[in-house]
Amino acid sequence: MYFYSLFIKINQNLSVKMKRNYLILNLIALVILSCNQNEQKNPINYVDIFTGTGKAATESVKERAGAQENFGQTIPAVTAPFGMTQWTAQINATEQKCIAPYYFGSQVIQGFRATHWTSGSCVQDYGSFTFFPTVLNNDFKYLPEQRRTLFMFDSDNASPAYFAAHLIETNILSEFTSTRRSGFFRFSWLEPDNPTIIIDVNNDKGEGYIKIDLENQEVVGYNPVHRIYNGNGKPAGFSGYFVAKFDKEIVKYGTFSGPEYTHNTTEQKNREKIGAYVTFDFSESEALLMKVGTSFTSIDNARKNLEAEIAGWNFDETRASLEKTWNDILGQIEVEGAVDEDTTKFYTALYHSLLHPRLYSDVNGEYPGFDGDSTIHVANGFDYYCDFSNWDIYRAQMPLVSLLAPKAYQDMVKSLIVKAEQGGWLPIFPMWNSYTSAMIGDHSSAIIADAAMKGFDFDLEKAYTYMRKNAFETPENLDEYIDGKGRRSLESYLQYGYIPLEDPVDYAFHRGEQVSRTLEYAYNDWAVAQVAKKLGKTEDFNELTARSYNYSNVFDIEKGWVCGRFTDETFTDEFNAGGDMPYITEGTPKHYTWYVPHDVEGLIELMGGPETFHNKLNSLIDNKEYWHGNEPSHQIPYLFNYVDNWEKTQKTVKHILRTEYDTGAGGLSGNDDAGQMSAWYVFGAMGFYPVCPGSNEYQLSSPVFEKITLHLDPEFYPGGEFVLEAEKGNQYNTFSRVKLNGTETAPVLHHEEFQKGGKLEFLIK
Repeated sequence: MYFYSLFIKINQNLSVKMKRNYLILNLIALVILSCNQNEQKNPINYVDIFTGTGKAATESVKERAGAQENFGQTIPAVTAPFGMTQWTAQINATEQKCIAPYYFGSQVIQGFRATHWTSGSCVQDYGSFTFFPTVLNNDFKYLPEQRRTLFMFDSDNASPAYFAAHLIETNILSEFTSTRRSGFFRFSWLEPDNPTIIIDVNNDKGEGYIKIDLENQEVVGYNPVHRIYNGNGKPAGFSGYFVAKFDKEIVKYGTFSGPEYTHNTTEQKNREKIGAYVTFDFSESEALLMKVGTSFTSIDNARKNLEAEIAGWNFDETRASLEKTWNDILGQIEVEGAVDEDTTKFYTALYHSLLHPRLYSDVNGEYPGFDGDSTIHVANGFDYYCDFSNWDIYRAQMPLVSLLAPKAYQDMVKSLIVKAEQGGWLPIFPMWNSYTSAMIGDHSSAIIADAAMKGFDFDLEKAYTYMRKNAFETPENLDEYIDGKGRRSLESYLQYGYIPLEDPVDYAFHRGEQVSRTLEYAYNDWAVAQVAKKLGKTEDFNELTARSYNYSNVFDIEKGWVCGRFTDETFTDEFNAGGDMPYITEGTPKHYTWYVPHDVEGLIELMGGPETFHNKLNSLIDNKEYWHGNEPSHQIPYLFNYVDNWEKTQKTVKHILRTEYDTGAGGLSGNDDAGQMSAWYVFGAMGFYPVCPGSNEYQLSSPVFEKITLHLDPEFYPGGEFVLEAEKGNQYNTFSRVKLNGTETAPVLHHEEFQKGGKLEFLIK
């Protein structure tokens, strides 16, 4: 039984006064529904879409104070996996950087947004629109900041496939669900006196377009996208488009711009705070259905997307279809033998791991060209994706997607190569279909190398052409470099074997940070070298492999940690091992010294041997200097394995799982960063982690569940199923032995084992 029918049955025979006094009955109905649904215990029922939407309340936050770093920056997104557009409650109308559309705890709402916010980020929303149900009366409040209204919802009933909110002041129930590119709303007015829908174009620059098409009984519009980071403020070369259709006839209408609204007008364009409103006429026993198609190419394609994905007007059917989609993909990892809290944390993290990168191509394959290309391209035989938060997601989120959504993952890799073809350079951190050098490193190369070593099918020769170009060349045209093409300060890196402190690293969002860049380029060189070897390019392999040891050039033997270095090869005295240094990215020398994922053995030797390495690593963990709230530290807990202390790896990982993740709005220890923080949890809870993408190795911790079954796509994983099983009663303690298919093995797992299928057993004795 759905909440809509209960809402109508409870309210349709009450007097107006009684209706206002008995709003609580609606909440009771909502709770009843929630209980009925949760009895089934499908994976989707364990997902808490509000986790990460508030200020973090975890251990890292207590150790480190920060602004946006203390927020998970997720939104309660109703969407398909990797969906083009997500749908969320809105409390902030702006598309400005680092301001999410929604934060938990607000008692008022401005509407429901078709958003392109990158989940868990500190970037920007773009090409978005907002829909708000209300009544047209003498006190008509239409701007978001004016109309904000009290609302109620039941977080237990909200899911990746459905959200319902009760707008208290106007007594309207709003429900929505979605498909990959479209949204579906059901609005129920208890007192439908001139029931009205307001639609905003959320553009902060006074641009955009909206039109009420009375002939076709629809509202259409577009919102131009602008860049941040490189090319800040410049047009991105495309817009977000929408088409909204209704199941009832529009009887009144108008548009607005800022403080002015006019009845019976149908268009607004390129003015501040533009929007439209449409009014309907129906009895209180009915609901208004609204379908919204979205696109990045045109209004016509938004309409085609809508027609293809939501052909009819059956809201419940669309919701059920999306629930099945989520249950299918979440259910690819089946967990057994844990308390509900751990299962909730697990499937919530898995949901957050499957939101990005974002689908960009329409049902007909069309998508806007990369790098401001005005041509509309067609993706033949694959889906085109963008919004790759690469500095974050190459570590664990993309490797997780390679296991659970291999077809989408393969298309994502193809999309990176297409961007390189269209723009001339492999992008570093492609967002809003544009180049950016927002973060450090060259991790499109890392992602492609990891896919290549895992055997995914794409044009590797073509990919390598652009990977090599990034590794060896700098754009001759300064404007191209400023625009975000090529590695920052590559010339210095090649000249000195490190980036010296005299190089300020201009034309980057993160200036300086020379040591961290050196370390990441060394790993990137190693990753590209693996592809060179696979393709038989021996000369490149040898040169890149030699460069992969450049990490040692910024390790100060006397200090015992990485440190900034000058062109004369002396190290700076500006040093605090546990403090924020200008040559380190978002961390400290103690955090970044461990960033040598491709040559841990070499780092051990550089530090003075296994004992010194172990003692320093142990001290970092025991003295609570490890910081889980940001990505550079994420591989550190698994490094104990390299000095034969698997037990400490297990203890450390499980401590982090317990203290840095929780249920509820404050349950993430920092920005989720497109799912990386959540993907770390998923791997940690399963008991293995990809310390070095491109190596096909996973270092083991141990599971927090008694049994985990990975149901893998046999097209990519012929074995079909891989099981991890742990002796009962020891899930928060440690194991001493591990067996792979009955044979005792070291605490490391290879990707080939997932392809073959098998069983990994964790034993106490």
